[in-house]
Amino acid sequence: MFYLSNILGMRVLDRKQAVVGSIADLEVATGEKFPAVMAVLVTTRRGLTRVAWHNVRGLGITECTLKLADAELQPNFKLEDTSMLLLNHVLDKQIVDIHGAKVVRVNDIELAESHGQLRVIAADAGFRSFMRRAGFAWLIRVVERRRHHKIGENSIPWSFVKPLGRDVRSVQVRATWKELSKLHPSDLADIVDDLDFNEREALFKALNDEQAADTLAELEDDKVKVTILERLGVARAADILEEMDPDDAADILQDTRAETQEAMLQEMEPEEREDVRELLAYDENTAGGLMTNDYLEIRQEMSAAQVIELLRREAPDTETIYYLYVTDDDGHLAGILSLRALIVAQPCTIVADIMQKRTVSVFVDDPKGKVAEIIGKYSYLALPVVDPEGVLQGIVTVDDVLDQAMD
Repeated sequence: MFYLSNILGMRVLDRKQAVVGSIADLEVATGEKFPAVMAVLVTTRRGLTRVAWHNVRGLGITECTLKLADAELQPNFKLEDTSMLLLNHVLDKQIVDIHGAKVVRVNDIELAESHGQLRVIAADAGFRSFMRRAGFAWLIRVVERRRHHKIGENSIPWSFVKPLGRDVRSVQVRATWKELSKLHPSDLADIVDDLDFNEREALFKALNDEQAADTLAELEDDKVKVTILERLGVARAADILEEMDPDDAADILQDTRAETQEAMLQEMEPEEREDVRELLAYDENTAGGLMTNDYLEIRQEMSAAQVIELLRREAPDTETIYYLYVTDDDGHLAGILSLRALIVAQPCTIVADIMQKRTVSVFVDDPKGKVAEIIGKYSYLALPVVDPEGVLQGIVTVDDVLDQAMD
């Protein structure tokens, strides 16, 4: 086992055992699960020299021996697109631990020999590696002896590592974002919180519209959401907003500048645009500001079989289907049909016969505190919102109430 911090600066001997310089960096291949060291960069009196790994005789504790003579070490170094440098591109940089779904800083890098090849096996991000690299490994041993407790090493297998940052090779960056896109949106959101704006922009450019929408919805900081969309440009931002639930899209647009908000709305498809515009008209501190207009509305004269067929067509694009809202010919809320009641009903049963006629609802201008109180009192997963005439306008889901409560 080798640590990069111990290898850097190690003296280099030629085949005649004469000291010819010191190790400046290690070049490794990108795109491998455990990257192989392709070359050793040696600082000699004539300049920086790249020595291919097959010309390295051995790597010891204090020195590296080459198969070449001093005269053969001529300054030459050109980094290929398929490789990167461990010191220059990885050490002290931020990386993503895909397994732990978090961003950490690399304090050291573990390498091991396998079948004559030196390979990167892990990144160290813990306190132990920080102290070892700073030259205080002895202090760690003293503390461990006194406390009778071993200080753990936060060693992340390289297969779980994706380097980040502007210093990383461009080919590696593209591979990084592709791998990250496989994570759950909530995990991606945790990672986004630890990235700078350039890295956030690069990540969202690699996600498709649906992935970007889901990840954006998981972020807690509204200012971060707005900044990400603005940096992506109006056209891409509109595509992402179209994939979001209307209430989530409206929440983001509520915090954008008027001219930016209008530009994004104009780029959206007419149907999605009108849904969001409708929600933007309400005060964000009211039931209207909390609600979504993405819900299923049914008529009381429909049969259970017709409703189930409607669900098959519409449910995939609807935010919640725990309750179905029954309206009359004028759009007034007439009752609520639970999914359970629908499933156990005979196919020919009419909705009016199985719906709950007594309903609890809130008005569009009721304060959000009242909405939270009612949802909590009745343990509802969703609550209908009506205008002063009793016409159904939308629903407030329990997750939206919880989000507001935690802000």
